[in-house]
Parts: sequence; structure tokens; C-alpha cells
Amino acid sequence: MPMTEAQRLIARARLLRRTGKTYAEIRVALGVPVSDDRLKAWLRGIPRPPETRRSRALHEERRKARQLRMRGATYTEIAAALDVSHGSLSLWLRDLPVPPRVARLRREHLARLRGRGGAAVRRSAGLRMRARQREARRTLDLLTDRELFMVGLALYWSEGSKDKPWRRSGRVRFTNSDPDVLAVFLAWLRMIGVDPIDWVFWLNIHESADPREHERWWQARLGVSATRFRRPVLKHHNPRTVRRNIDDGYHGCLVVEVRRGAALYDAIAGWWAGLAAAAVDVVAGGDRVRSHPCHPGSSKGRTASFGVAYGGSNPSPGADSCGARPWLPARWWDSLGSALPPAADDAEHS
Repeated sequence: MPMTEAQRLIARARLLRRTGKTYAEIRVALGVPVSDDRLKAWLRGIPRPPETRRSRALHEERRKARQLRMRGATYTEIAAALDVSHGSLSLWLRDLPVPPRVARLRREHLARLRGRGGAAVRRSAGLRMRARQREARRTLDLLTDRELFMVGLALYWSEGSKDKPWRRSGRVRFTNSDPDVLAVFLAWLRMIGVDPIDWVFWLNIHESADPREHERWWQARLGVSATRFRRPVLKHHNPRTVRRNIDDGYHGCLVVEVRRGAALYDAIAGWWAGLAAAAVDVVAGGDRVRSHPCHPGSSKGRTASFGVAYGGSNPSPGADSCGARPWLPARWWDSLGSALPPAADDAEHS
């Protein structure tokens, strides 16, 4: 019965071993990759040739390996230079600290592995994120005036400037770096009747950037005139900064202020106090927001725009029926002062 290929390999390996060949030499002669464990099984019963036994201790190699390690060489580099195994190096060098160069190479290697391993996960997570965002955006294709009013009010009270108990400023000033947030705020100002002529802008930006270039970007992005911009405020640049908004998407923070805004600020503070009080009542009394059968400014689900229409004020901001609070006629804060006695308030500014 003829021998199989595996049997021929085993027979040849045993013959080579009897002639005094080492495992490495047997592998070269066979021309196929064979592990040490497999060769050991194939050559069982054949005594180890004396020629394969180490005739001397590798004291000189050990000394050179330690020198190379202390100079920052890796195990692979030392093994290639001295023709020794990694197992021997792990015994010779295990008492030495890891050189800084080797530690850095390890960190870089792990960073590369993390980048490759997480790429597919990040791509799938990005696809899910964008799909959810598209679906959520589709559900908000319409925006009523009342919804915009509430959104703008909450937005200002979160991001805008506010009076302190120890300091009255009375300024309507809003600062943000997100152009979409600023676009919503400007739409809110228009809706409540603030004329764009009363808008004032200036840019807070690091001195390492080009303020004029970024001002033009904001003007084009929000559709505002360059004549409404004041001198930019420059921030001191730290070359060793840890902030990450330093790429092409950085355009600084835009400040929007309403001229002669003390009365408007008081209205905003009152609106917010009413909204907060209503929310406290809801939390205390139940889990549902109470709705009124008559929604100010709404007609069969369609909300009329703020401002003057058909020769008079629309009912949306100032409907007097059905207890329509806090809705009042547009710019009512401008006319309220004429009905009140004069008061000296140094903080009321122009």
C-alpha cells in the first residue's frame, strides 16, 4: 500500500533527525511549516542528537541584550540582532523597566488597533443616528407662533443675559456659537415685534482668528447687515490650549443685543415667571398639562402671525377672551410706561 503525503513527511523528518538535524533545519528541508509540538510527536523515540545541545551558556548574548534593552530596543529588535528567542529575552530582561520608547510604541500600536476595530461600529452607529434625526425632523415640519414663542422664551432664559439680585442690568443680550440657535432667537424677536433696526451684533472670537472673515460668515449665514455689527471682542489666545473648536467650523460666539431693551427684558422675566409657576402647578397637581378650550392666536389649529393685520392687532399675542395670558399686544412693553408714574432707574439705559 503506497504511503500518504503525511506519512512521507514524517518518515523524512525522522530520517533527518537521525542525521543530527535541528528542528529548524528539518522544517527548511521539508519545505512546509511544522510546529515544534508536531515535530516532537513525529520524532518521538529518536534520541536528541548531541550536536543540537547547547555547548555554552549565552552569557555574552544576555549582556548585550540587557544593554540594548536599556537603550530602548524592543524584543523583536534584540532578537533579530542577537539571533535569540523571545522566550530567552523575557527571562533575561524581565527585571528591567520598560524603556520610554517601547512604552510609546505600545501606546501607538494600541491606538491603531482601536481605530481599526471600532470603525465599523462607528459607521453603523452614525447611520442609526442620522436615520433617527431624519425621522425626528420629519415630525416637526410645521411650527406655530405659540410654539415658537415658548421655544424662544426658554432659549433666552437658558442662554441669554439675566439680572442678578445684586445688579440690575435690564439688557436683552443673547450669546451663542450655534448659527441655528441664533436663527431661532432672531425669528423669535421678529415674532414678538422687535424691529431688526434695534438689533446690534458683535463677535467674541480668539485673536488668532480673522474677525472680519468670520463676521462676513455670520452675516451671510443669518442674513443680517454688516452695518449692525459693532467692533469685535478679541479673546487672548493660548498656544497650549486644550479646546477643540479650532478647525474650519469655528466662527466664534455671536452676541445679539436689543437696543433700549430694559422694558422687553422685564416682559421676558415676567413671561418666564408665569411659565415656571404653571409648570410647578402641573408637577404638584398631575402629570398632564392643562389645556384651555380657547387657544390664544389659534383658529381651528392654525396660528395667526404676530403683528398688524387687517388694520389692527392680530388676536394671537393679545386675545382678551378665554383668559389669554400671558399673551398681550405686540410691543406692549413700549406703551406700558406711559400709564405708570415716572421713576428714576439708573439701570434703564438707551
